Amino acid sequence: MTTTIEISFYPMQDDYPDVVLSFLEKLKALTNVEMQTNGMSTILIGSFDTLWNQLGVLIKHEFSSHASLFVMKVAAGRREQ
Repeated sequence: MTTTIEISFYPMQDDYPDVVLSFLEKLKALTNVEMQTNGMSTILIGSFDTLWNQLGVLIKHEFSSHASLFVMKVAAGRREQ
């Protein structure tokens, strides 16, 4: 099943721009996932299982590295518009 996730990442530290850019690079490396970014969020499109498995690893890493907050919207199908 195709899924769309809109995600915003808020690291709770002073050097947050570098942390966000690093996270975006990790998102770009996800396999079988389409990615679109804008000034407020990132949209990921792919298979439900692929997205959740790969994204879960990245989020867990960020939580273990520093205090951070993620805001996400999840929808079935393609919702990039």
